[in-house]
Amino acid sequence: MKAITLPLLGFILLAASCNPFQDSMGPVEANTRLMSKSESEMVQANVNFAVRFFKELEKDGLENHFTGPFSIHQALSMAMNGNEGEVLQEYLDVLAYHGLSKAEANQAVKSLTEYLKKVDPKVKINIANGIWYREGFRVQAPFKNSMETYYNANISPLNFDQTNAHQVINNWIASQTNNLIRDMLNSIPREAVMYLVNAIYFKGDWKYQFDPQKTKKESFFPDNGASVQVEMMESKDKVTLRTAGNAKVNYLEIPYSTGQYQMAIIQAQNGSLSSILPEITIENLAAWSENAQETSVILKMPKFKMRYKEENLRDKLENMGLVTPFSPNPNNFTKLFEGSLPPMLISRVIHEALIEVDEKGTEAAAATIVEIGLTSMPTGPRIITLDKPFYFLIKEKSSGSILFMGKLGNPSLL
Repeated sequence: MKAITLPLLGFILLAASCNPFQDSMGPVEANTRLMSKSESEMVQANVNFAVRFFKELEKDGLENHFTGPFSIHQALSMAMNGNEGEVLQEYLDVLAYHGLSKAEANQAVKSLTEYLKKVDPKVKINIANGIWYREGFRVQAPFKNSMETYYNANISPLNFDQTNAHQVINNWIASQTNNLIRDMLNSIPREAVMYLVNAIYFKGDWKYQFDPQKTKKESFFPDNGASVQVEMMESKDKVTLRTAGNAKVNYLEIPYSTGQYQMAIIQAQNGSLSSILPEITIENLAAWSENAQETSVILKMPKFKMRYKEENLRDKLENMGLVTPFSPNPNNFTKLFEGSLPPMLISRVIHEALIEVDEKGTEAAAATIVEIGLTSMPTGPRIITLDKPFYFLIKEKSSGSILFMGKLGNPSLL
């Protein structure tokens, strides 16, 4: 009997097609269907963005990290809708909406989100969007309609100047993530005018359970340094998993529930995990999954819990090509608010994610906050104080005739 132990691993949660199965609760079938052209292009956009973002994150050299690129992608897609022209195109390019218009991208987001929420009745998954804007501002109707229609987003005015206004947003995130992500936003700065927030929650039981009685301390071998002890789980019996890869990579799919959702494991055949980063491409991920073959094994893998938070994804997103939105520009967010306002920008993109893997399954959540701010915040009537020397003149408006001219340099000498 073959045994698979996972000493060095990277993983991705993904949806894939699989046959329905039966358990003690009776037949449970996956709600699969053929995807439309725009939905398929949306999936490609999501995977494209996820892979590129993952590689940006790897540049930090962290030993462990966990993010929800789907959440980041959807939050930025909402922000995209407040723009037009060249700035809009910048979003479309970075979000990999190649060949899709804004309207087509929005429809694809809506359709794919509905699909993911319904595809496996035994997996709990929630994808939610919320938008808050500074009380007193007026949101343009087309933007509001798009957010409600395609992103199912609640759009609410909020008094950002209240002491605990940020807790309204925090409480919403907590409610959407089963309280896994709390107190994400610590304050609302004076310049902030809107928050675009996405939250995603996932809870799935393994199709093949691990036996808690078999979990014990075993060695885990990091790329650098000595081995460490971890809680190593072991499957109850031999299980049928799908494996693939190439000369450099081992690829393994561990199914949840009906098998529509899976944890995909990517390991290096030899050498460090970072050495196979170039192998993680859209094409390879698709090929490995398509060509994976079933094999009977006993699976051993670490039990773990991981939380990751980044206060601002600006550098990573700029490296990916989203540059203009992070700098004051009169072309930013021209389709967001009514009236004349100072130039706007994305002041922060906050992201937090958590995952817990145990013998029963996996619980994971992620949230993304896109904070939009003004370069200067209007605070009522402008005050002009003439407290420095000045020249002055008295003139007639229509003709422009100057009747008097003078200079006030030091009133104390008068």
